[in-house]
Amino acid sequence: MPAKLYGFLKKYKLLLTGAVLMAALCVALTFAGVQNDRYAIDASYDEQTHTLAVEQVIHMTNRTGETLDHLCLNLYPNAFWEQARAPVIKTEFSHAYPHGFNAGGAQVGSVKVNDREAAWALDGAQKTFLRVQLPFRLRAHGSVELTLSYTVTLPNNRLRMGYSDKDVRLCNVFATLSVHDGDHFRADAYSAVGDPFVSDCADWDVTLRVPDAYVVAGAGLVEKKEGAWVFKGRDMRDFALVMSKDFHVAQTEQDGVSIRSFAYSQESAQEALDYAAQSIKVFSDLYGPYPYPDFSICAAQFYVGGMEYPALVMLDESLYRTDDGMLEFVAAHEAAHQWWYAGVGSDQVNAPWQDEALAEYSTLLYYESVYGAQSFDSLYQSMVRPATENASLKGVGVDQRLDRFESAALYDALIYRKGAAMLHDLRVSMGNDAFIAALRKYYDENLYSIAAPSNFLEALGDNADQALGWLKGAKP
Repeated sequence: MPAKLYGFLKKYKLLLTGAVLMAALCVALTFAGVQNDRYAIDASYDEQTHTLAVEQVIHMTNRTGETLDHLCLNLYPNAFWEQARAPVIKTEFSHAYPHGFNAGGAQVGSVKVNDREAAWALDGAQKTFLRVQLPFRLRAHGSVELTLSYTVTLPNNRLRMGYSDKDVRLCNVFATLSVHDGDHFRADAYSAVGDPFVSDCADWDVTLRVPDAYVVAGAGLVEKKEGAWVFKGRDMRDFALVMSKDFHVAQTEQDGVSIRSFAYSQESAQEALDYAAQSIKVFSDLYGPYPYPDFSICAAQFYVGGMEYPALVMLDESLYRTDDGMLEFVAAHEAAHQWWYAGVGSDQVNAPWQDEALAEYSTLLYYESVYGAQSFDSLYQSMVRPATENASLKGVGVDQRLDRFESAALYDALIYRKGAAMLHDLRVSMGNDAFIAALRKYYDENLYSIAAPSNFLEALGDNADQALGWLKGAKP
């Protein structure tokens, strides 16, 4: 081979190799930008002390676009340390703490960053904001591993986090990365009204060690072995567990989704299971496929009524003991949140209507689908229309922050009911097919993201101004 030709080919090979390496680097950086953060948790419950010992590893990628010198996490259990700051409406305190207040919270043992001890502090009035000082500057798209060791003391109550003589509720218990809004990490208070949680989707590997007598409800059950329950959840904003020694379990499959129901009698478990399966079918047909491989619905001593988490919902056990139809209604509402909150996320602090109004109106659509138009009309007239005729809500826009509400009744009337009226007004104007198509578009384009109100308005197309009228108060 002539020397000149050899030199040319050698130079060409070096350029080609460099180009391949650069392309691989770009792919790697792109993948890092979209890969979920990961939570690995090993937790052990002591039923004598009602404490949960947690070892948690978080694999996190910096997607803020900025270089960071610290990270922030939500440690919600600390909202339960003091009676004055507990997330309970004062007039409902005896329902939340029927045996009187007792404290709960999280005691942090250690925080490490890439196996190096890191300085940390608890901030905020409720001490629910864990600030971790990084021992180095974390560049944009750089990754880091946090290792946390903490012990959660559970209070005796009827709230999201706590225990009773019937159950243990591990909801909003594990540390989660705070959302960065472009300027700073969010530090939202754990309010008494609404659901003050905003979080990105992540992947979860959770092992919970409990005494053998407990049955544990959670998303993505992999196996139970030697007192340990192992779960894997993907694309989830949070991870909740509910357990009891008294659970009966019923299960079925709906459209490829494994559905489990946990309740205090087999009859109750089966009843709730039927509602859950029916809800999954209705909403899958309306909006698109259910976003997870399984779904759990479980009874709990939760006085508020119902609460949603990704692939798991919790219903107050009193709903199972009445014959007023509310078990089905709440089950359908919480199931709808798997599309509007778990699937399509939103800012539940600044725009709570974005998930609650959609879940409430979806519940009415469930009744229309299952029982017919007359059932829809009856519910609309009795539950939704009064909010549009309420003199105190005249001219009040649906777009209100959580901190504007001091009572659950007003929050319910404006965000749930008047919000549902807004959606019905849109449906009447657009026609049913176009309205449902818009919601399907909104779901499809924003799945596993935190959607802004503008994303919802964009899905409405030419009817966005009509929705804005309701949001800003130009409608009834």
